Amino acid sequence: MAFPIAVALLVFPAIVGLLSPYATADYVLFTGEVLMAGQNLTNGQYRLAMQANCDLILYEGEIPIWGANTVGRGDDCYLGLKQNGELVVRRGVHYTLWSSSIKSKKGKYALVLDGNGRLGIYGQRRWTSSNQKEVGLLDGSTVTTEYVLFSGDRLMPPRKLKYKNYELEFMRCNLVIKDDQSERILWQTSTDARSCYARLETDGELTVKHKGQLLWGSNRKGSNGPYIAVLRFDGRLDVFGPLRWTHDGHHDSLSSNASFPSKI
Repeated sequence: MAFPIAVALLVFPAIVGLLSPYATADYVLFTGEVLMAGQNLTNGQYRLAMQANCDLILYEGEIPIWGANTVGRGDDCYLGLKQNGELVVRRGVHYTLWSSSIKSKKGKYALVLDGNGRLGIYGQRRWTSSNQKEVGLLDGSTVTTEYVLFSGDRLMPPRKLKYKNYELEFMRCNLVIKDDQSERILWQTSTDARSCYARLETDGELTVKHKGQLLWGSNRKGSNGPYIAVLRFDGRLDVFGPLRWTHDGHHDSLSSNASFPSKI
């Protein structure tokens, strides 16, 4: 996974060149985290790579489909997501080489690489589950699969979200976050019915329903738009949105014009 920015800047000289270019299956970057040289966001055949030559490249398989055109402009470069929702490639602490150029209010944001090769910044954070942050070591042998729910999508058995040893799933009609290693229930909706599904609404509210009847809701609504619910590395579930910035590498070349994608 990515490093917190303060930690990354302290340990950067010690770890450059030691990370595998396929070292992570994460595809979400949170505010305050960075991708350093050799690290990636990876979702299926798509990979957003912060390279040792300072360039940020989006790959489809082994084919580059977009780049930030920052190659050769430093040897201590990293990708970061700022508290105003702006995505930046920087050299050193403050020297910005590339920016998404879209800024919002101070808060917590999330960058997602989806399964179709699109990048999106969602925020601010609208809601978070009430369980405490988990601070134990994650199971490195557990493969991270699907851990993001997009607005309009339903989560119903047997589908579940899974990040390392944390799972968001239904136990009968009760939506729970569970530590799969210890079998502990970290959070639950305490809902009860014969059949249920969870849905992230287009106003950002997370709901549990039975045949269209509302059984539970997060009660945090925003303006209509695309939102995401993310099962985090600390065992909590966060909702971010709406979508603030997006970029589809399939629709841009590797020219400098592709360095500042569109605002939503």
